[in-house]
This record gives sequence, C-alpha cells and structure tokens, in this order.
Amino acid sequence: MRVSLNWLREFLAPEAGRLSPEQAAEALTMAGLTVEGAAAVKGDTLLDLDLTTNRPDALGHYGVARDLGAATAIGLRPLSESQPQIEESGEAAAERLRVVIEAEADCARYCARVIEGMTPGPAPAEVTARLALLGQRAINNAADLTNYTLLETGQPTHAFDADTLEGGEIRVRRARAGETLVTLDEVERRLDPEDLVIADARRPVALAGVMGGLATAIGAKTRRVVIESAWFEPTRIRRTAQRHGLHTDASHRFERGADPEICGLAADRIAARLRAAAGGAILRGRIDVYPRRWQAPSIVLRGETVRRVLGVEMGEAEARRILAALGLEVEEGGSGDTAAGGWRLTAAAPSWRPDLQEEIDLVEELARIHGYGRFPARLPSFAGGARRTESAKAEDRIRARLRAQGYAEAVALSFAAERECRQLGGEAAPEPVAIQHPISEEAAVMRSSALPAMLHLLQYNLNRGQAEARLFEIGKVYGRVEPAATDADQREPRHWVQERRVVTLGAAGRAEPIGWAQSGRAFDFYDLKAAVEAVLEGFAAAELELERLEDPAFHPGRRAAFSLDGRRIARFGQLHPERAAEWKLKAEAYLAEIELEPLLARGSRAARYAPPPKYPASERDFSFLFGDELSWAQVRQAVAGLNLPALVELTPIEVFRGGAVPAGRYSLLLRARFQLAERTLREEEVGEQAERIVGALTALGGTQR
Repeated sequence: MRVSLNWLREFLAPEAGRLSPEQAAEALTMAGLTVEGAAAVKGDTLLDLDLTTNRPDALGHYGVARDLGAATAIGLRPLSESQPQIEESGEAAAERLRVVIEAEADCARYCARVIEGMTPGPAPAEVTARLALLGQRAINNAADLTNYTLLETGQPTHAFDADTLEGGEIRVRRARAGETLVTLDEVERRLDPEDLVIADARRPVALAGVMGGLATAIGAKTRRVVIESAWFEPTRIRRTAQRHGLHTDASHRFERGADPEICGLAADRIAARLRAAAGGAILRGRIDVYPRRWQAPSIVLRGETVRRVLGVEMGEAEARRILAALGLEVEEGGSGDTAAGGWRLTAAAPSWRPDLQEEIDLVEELARIHGYGRFPARLPSFAGGARRTESAKAEDRIRARLRAQGYAEAVALSFAAERECRQLGGEAAPEPVAIQHPISEEAAVMRSSALPAMLHLLQYNLNRGQAEARLFEIGKVYGRVEPAATDADQREPRHWVQERRVVTLGAAGRAEPIGWAQSGRAFDFYDLKAAVEAVLEGFAAAELELERLEDPAFHPGRRAAFSLDGRRIARFGQLHPERAAEWKLKAEAYLAEIELEPLLARGSRAARYAPPPKYPASERDFSFLFGDELSWAQVRQAVAGLNLPALVELTPIEVFRGGAVPAGRYSLLLRARFQLAERTLREEEVGEQAERIVGALTALGGTQR
C-alpha cells in the first residue's frame, strides 16, 4: 500500500512537519508497518508499505498516522477536527429510503445518507490530485469522494443512483438461485446463494463489500444519491470475492475486518463533501441500522507479563502512554501491585483493531511502539532443553539409515492432482480430500498418496541431468473418512480428514557411479528392497512378512509388499512401464511407501550384543525344485516353523530356471548354518536337523535334487 507523507502529517500535531521522510520510514518500519521504499513525487513523499493481514486499520492514512504518531510521540488529531459540516434540509432520509438487513449474521451495520438535487461532475481539484498521486483515476465527484474517504479512513463505501433503486428500499440479503448481476466492470455474473448482495425491492444491485452494479452506477443524469457505509462479515466477503474472481480495494479491506464504528462518520464525510462539490441537499437524519452492536473486549495487562515476555521492566506510565496513543481506553487508577510485584491495568481494545484480543497482543503493541532496538541484548534464561518424543527419535534413526543408503531427504507439497493420487494410490488408498478453491488442477486435493509428489521430484532431477537420484520424505498423507451417520440438519454430509505419517522412497538412474573399477550399475528392484528393509529393521517387528503385491502402479514382475499383523504397511517396486511412459521419465523409477504409525506403535528394535561364538558352525546345502507359485516367504516360514535349536541362518544361494528344469518350476539352492553357543555340534545332530528341513520342504511340494 502506498501512502502520502503530507497526508499523514495532516492528521498529526504541527511538529510532524519537521519529520523527515527517512525518520518517518524508520519509525513506521520499527513499529511493524514495514516501509519497502520511498519516492519523492510533486513535493510529496510516497511511502510503500508492506502490511500484514492482521492490520486492517493501517489500510487508510489515518490508521498509519496513528501508528506514526505513537512511535514518534507526536499527538494524533481526532478525525472530528477535519470533519466537514453537515447541513441537512428537506424531509427525513428515512422517508425516502428504507433499509432492511435480512442477513444479520453477514451485515452487522448499514449506514446511509441521501442527497437530492446534486449535479454530477468532476471532484474538487485537491481530491483528484491526491487520488492521481496514489494511482487512482478520476471518475466523477461521487465516486472520487468515496475513493478519497477509503484512502483516508480505510472504510469502503459506495454511491448508488437513488432513482434506479426500485421500491425506494435497500435490502442486505443472500442471493437467490438463478439471480444475475452486471457489475461495474460490465461482466454479467451468475450469483450463488452463498453470495451476500445489496438489493432493491426486486433485484440485486451490488455484490456486498466487493463491487457495485452497473445498473445503479452514478451517471450524467443522476440527481439523487445514496451513500452506503456498512460492515460486512470478513469470511463471507472473502468467499464471494474468490468465487467471482474479484479482488477490489473494498474486498481487500472487508476481508481483513473493517471498523464497524466508523461507518456513520465515513458516510457523513462523503455526504458533506459531495454537497459542497455537487450542490443539492442532504436529507435530514442518517439512516443507521445496527442489529449487532460491537462490544469492546476488555483486556487485563500485567507488568509481570511484560517483564517476563520482553525481558525488561516497563513502567505503568509508559504502558498507558503507548496504549492510549494507539486508541485503547485504559481504565483510570489500577489495582496496584500484584502478588508478583508488578502493576496491573485494564484496557478496552478499539473497534479498528480486531486483532487485539488477549494480554499477549498488548505486550506485542508495547514492544513495537517502545522500539525493538531499545531492548538490551541478553542471553535468554535456560531451564533445560525440550525432550524429544520417541516418535521423533525413531524418525531421526530412519533418516540416518536412509542417508547411509545414499538417500537425500526431500520435502514435498501436501497438495496433489486427484488423477495422480487415484492412479498411484493403490486399492487401499482413502478417498482424496478435495480443496474448495484450488490454485490449479495439479493441486486440487490433499494428497492421499505421497508417490505422485515423489515421482515429480524424481522427474525434476532426471530432467536436469542428475544421473543418481535417490530421495526420501517423511510426511503425511490425507484421506476422507465418512461418519456412520449424518445429522439431519446438515446441508451436506459431514466428513473427517484422517492424517497418516508415511515414509516415501524414490530412486532412479545409477546405483553406483561410473569409475575405472565399476561400470555404473543401474538402480534395480533389490536396491530398493534393501532400503525398505533398512527402514523396517529399525523397529521391533520381527514378524514382518514379505508378500506378493497386485498393484497396477508397479511393474508386474518387480513389486512386493510387507505386512504386519495382517495389515499391509509397505508397498514398493518399479513404476509400471506404461506409467513411466506417461510421465516421460528418462530412467526406470523405483518407489516405496511405508506406513509409519504401525511401526511407531511397536517401538524401536532393541540393540543386543552377542560375543563371537567359540564353537565352529556346520553348513548344509539343499537343492529343491519348487513350483512357480511357491514363494521364498513360504519356504522360510516352513523352516522357521520347525523351531530348530541349532539353525542360526537359512540363506537362498541360487535360483535357476530353464535348462533341465521343467517349465513352471524353478530350482532353489539353500544353505543352512547350524551352530550352538555352549558346545560343538555332533555330526548326527546336524544330520537330524537337516533331515527335518528336507521333510518340511518336501511337504511344501518340493522335490529334492
């Protein structure tokens, strides 16, 4: 927002004239209204302010002047000193215009002034010159004076041609189904029942708080004018503006919370100035419908809180001065010393500061006006560090394991394209949560799977010449969960959003660099499986089972899953070639998604130390023919079920297909290692346990070779 320094000075005591542009910029910046630039223009200085969304009061020159005066201890002149004289005549305004607020939840106050016999034309030269300085084009005296008052007070207003208001009334209501409105930008808009509109007796004439209608605009034939000044509920205005793709000066202010108490004053200022510029008569009485009166929040501020938060002692007199300069009404006297040994006062927040609700808000006001640069540098007191939770420690161990595997941590957005989530989410993926106003189709839902985001990261790296892309992310996925029943009075079915923590892996390109002693082997399925197992091995989940995976997102022959207690907690594999072609990937991509919550519930695997065995081990090799339908997991489970006391390791050495092996079968060479910690095994003991292994594998349908 740009402000005129000369205009700011008009609202301050005469000594503000000695305030240089550099001093004003420094004071405002240190008070939280950051000045990003200053430019000398036609005997004035324009300050470019970067305002935070919680300061709607600073969206007008008077609000900025208030902060400048507080920061420099220069007195602020009340607006009443510059209030033009209202000269009323003729009949009562309420006799010529009826105002009805139907949507009281969306409009807490509506003020109006009626002027008759005015003549449209240019606004006074000083008004148009100041508007031009701030980038506003001149339109006519009525429109220019509403814009001038907006820049002056921060209160949006609007002028209607009263002769175009059918039925002599204004109604503030929600739009009805099928209604349309041609706004001032000459665009016909189909209204939504959630839109708040200003209507006459028959039709909408303005989008409340956003933009007026073309049919009631001030024109060359206008003689009767209605000046509107109201307070609209911020969320309602924001949604209406977003729905219609409009962002106006008025909506910008109403969305952040305008001042309900300035409505009448703004309408009076415009009416008085318009009468002076365009002639006519201001009808007697301001129309003021105020169904929901604003109540000032009362906030207790304690000196002990100021000292604890800011680290300095601040006297009660200084606190009162700052709060009063910002417009807060501070109670006289006080309750004296508290048990903590400090002062205590009670202040009522002003209507133009909706962000002041709690004690800490007032502490922040004291800090910024007192001046952050005036606080002495000191180290904070230390009372012990924060304790990390077990889940945070477990995540740190996952990071360490994956970094050891050559993976780098990535952070991806929580938004995704719905099509991609459904394509890569798998059969068990929850229903994606749609975003009401997405910025694009590529970010239309909260992601129900982290694989699309990881695939985008791999694609980004491959397209930029990264030959070895290995990434991981520890993040959240989201799903829509429907309740068992819906309340009858709900307009739409309720739903909840479930969050789940997942570890996502992605790799593509080479598994090792090219060198004189190595060929630069490409990353493959077993490299990915090793990384997944490295994550899982860190948890107390010995009963994890490797199983087949039927998932169209992955290559049919290079995909697998791990399950725990009958629940699938990890799926991984090579991206299906058809998907890879759609994504135009320059290398085979490997992806994994691991559910973190079930693993965290099990806790970390306890580290155990065992000394090297004193006694020798014995090994036996077994060669079996199995049908292709038999998996290694079944073989391992069959042998583990024997509970052989001396078996310490069973390792698959070789898998062979073809040649003399019949079609539909494969040859598996196994090596069993037998060992005891307390003595040397006898040959007959090893032979007996080997025979039991042969029996178990034969019972599985295997044929020993």
